[in-house]
Amino acid sequence: MQWNSLFSKIFGAFWLLISLLISALILLPNLDGRQLQAITSSDLEDLNKQTRYITKLIDKNPMLSSQSILRLISKDNSRQIYLTDLYGRLVNHRTPRKMRQFVLDSQSHENPLKKINTFKTYFGPALIQHDNQPLLIYVSIPNQKRTLELVEWLLDHPLLLLLTALIISMPICAFLAWHLTQPLRKLSDASIKVARGDLTTPFPEIKHSDEITRLARSMQLMVNSLKNMLNNQQRLLSDISHELRSPLTRLILALAITKKHTGETKELQRIELEAQRMEQMIAEMLNLSRIQLHQDKKENISANEFLEDLFLDAQFEANECGKSFHYPKLSEDIINIYPELAYRAIENIIRNAIKYAQQQISVTIEMKVDTITLTISNDGELIPESELSNIFRPFYRLNESRERETGGAGLGLSIAENAMLKHGGKIWADNLGNQVSMHLQFPRFN
Repeated sequence: MQWNSLFSKIFGAFWLLISLLISALILLPNLDGRQLQAITSSDLEDLNKQTRYITKLIDKNPMLSSQSILRLISKDNSRQIYLTDLYGRLVNHRTPRKMRQFVLDSQSHENPLKKINTFKTYFGPALIQHDNQPLLIYVSIPNQKRTLELVEWLLDHPLLLLLTALIISMPICAFLAWHLTQPLRKLSDASIKVARGDLTTPFPEIKHSDEITRLARSMQLMVNSLKNMLNNQQRLLSDISHELRSPLTRLILALAITKKHTGETKELQRIELEAQRMEQMIAEMLNLSRIQLHQDKKENISANEFLEDLFLDAQFEANECGKSFHYPKLSEDIINIYPELAYRAIENIIRNAIKYAQQQISVTIEMKVDTITLTISNDGELIPESELSNIFRPFYRLNESRERETGGAGLGLSIAENAMLKHGGKIWADNLGNQVSMHLQFPRFN
């Protein structure tokens, strides 16, 4: 396994993050100054000083009670003094909870301890005698500096500590996500351009030396192979077209000469019809190939400027066939299309609708923020539901006898579908009521 592989990066980042969080959770309690700790020499000197002071006070006033001693001490002392018996019972009437806890934790005068809280520092005890009874002295002084207050506050609020840990870990996770997704976004942008037919798109140079780098190289090789295959296909279609058209031209010429000598017959009419169909099929095959290899750039054009002439021509053609063609008022909204491909796709669908309609063809346009959808409906024979997805296949005939009557080559809908795929759009058919509807959805922008 390589250390610069994607697996190693994810695995290493995961365990690094876990290790940092565990280390923080282990070390933070040790940074809490509120833990019991050995008393320092300066604090021990302070404790002994208070002990001597209280001892002298008791020696001068042996009849004073413990409460009186505490009142005298509080008048001329910046320290707070607390007295307990050997069992930890406090003499003071009012004692903070944290001092009471410290008294319970530290009751050996032979081993005085110290505890630092946010605002106060406690240390003690020391032993004195009062009225022939042993007492323990504890001292509380204000903190001059609130060290590590944030640490103590976090330890007192576990949920906030967890939230802080999550916030601290976010930059690591964000960097890892960015490191992994940035090259993937570049590959995605390049693959979208390839999907739209731009096979000259160079894939980005990714120097991470991991699986993503190998993926980029593989995709580049795939696109190069695809480009070569399509070029070979185009060359093959061109060669076939040339080879077929030469004998086809001679056949049509021979047919014309025969008709001139022998006159018009049903057999010659049939031969002429099939020759024309073959010529049409070759032309449509070349059109399909050109669409697949189309590499022009999109243009911004208003909807009415692009569609008006197309719909007027369709209306004229429908009227010539004794049918009606209706379309809505066109807006000036801008659409981003390949004009030639879009024109060919819409024209093929409209001609198909005119061919199979009984009386009328109608167009509706739905303009949205990101898409524009043209729906072309006709009142012709409905398409079986099981065949709605098959009609866009090349050379597919829904009804062989109907195609013979109309002379279709079976490539018109396939050409329209390929044109829509070039746009990054889609085309589909359905039966709405008593009409067959073809929907062409274009993305309005890149």
